[in-house]
Amino acid sequence: MDKIRNSILMEAFIKAIYNVASRRTSSKFADEAIGSTIKTLEGKYDFLRFININKLDTSEGFSISIATDIDDVRPELIGKAIEALIRVVYNDIGNEAGLYFITELKESAGEEITRMINNCEVDLDQVQLEQHYAFQRRERKRAIAQAARTGSLDKKRSDNLLGYSWDTVSYWRHEPGSKYCNLYDKQGNILDRLNLDRIIQNYVEKLSGFTGLNENEVEKEASIYAKEYELLKLLLERDMDAETAMHMLKITREQLNNIISKLAEMEMLQYIDHNTIELTDTGVGYITNKDKNKS
Repeated sequence: MDKIRNSILMEAFIKAIYNVASRRTSSKFADEAIGSTIKTLEGKYDFLRFININKLDTSEGFSISIATDIDDVRPELIGKAIEALIRVVYNDIGNEAGLYFITELKESAGEEITRMINNCEVDLDQVQLEQHYAFQRRERKRAIAQAARTGSLDKKRSDNLLGYSWDTVSYWRHEPGSKYCNLYDKQGNILDRLNLDRIIQNYVEKLSGFTGLNENEVEKEASIYAKEYELLKLLLERDMDAETAMHMLKITREQLNNIISKLAEMEMLQYIDHNTIELTDTGVGYITNKDKNKS
């Protein structure tokens, strides 16, 4: 089977992601999300300037014209741009994206286009798995935030914030060299993905009597400006990559790195691997207390 040209691949992919995004939200929102994302990603993938999207007053929503110059771009770069576009659009539509966004995307694109995307070094199954983990973390953060707002964290109520118990766990698996351990139920479904570094740290701190920083003291000693606060709020509500954060906050990579560094020093964010961050309990408490004081 002949190789599909980049211009044809990108056109088919954009139409597929538009179809899925518009079903999940609306055609207008899909137009805006895809159009703005492509413009944002042009800074990193300059060949995206060859893509021109025009809105139409028809049911199709838009038309795509792609210059043949894009056909000379290396497939792996096309793949990176496609993966970045998937991640940013997925995060843009938020909770409406659902767990099976990638499954629907592959169905809409068809087998041949999906195969060509995979040939561009894009592991769509891995992206979907990461999105499943992100959904689980988002649901857990929502439960923690709700518990903090209602005071159940302070009152030490027996609310189960995990969504499962030890009786539910059938077995666990740790890959050699990895800092993560996966827990599975009896059907083989992943219940959780645990960060062993964080668990060991919590174990030592608890048994050594370490109590951590007082959230009121943190607020007194540090000033949270608009962008820092907005990033904390976004991280509480959703998981995102750097491209999405830069897009939503309208900041540069350097500005984002500075914000993350500042919040990490304040122990409101923590790295769970070399390029992944998450809110700490202090960060969650800060945001929920801040929101509670506003209401």
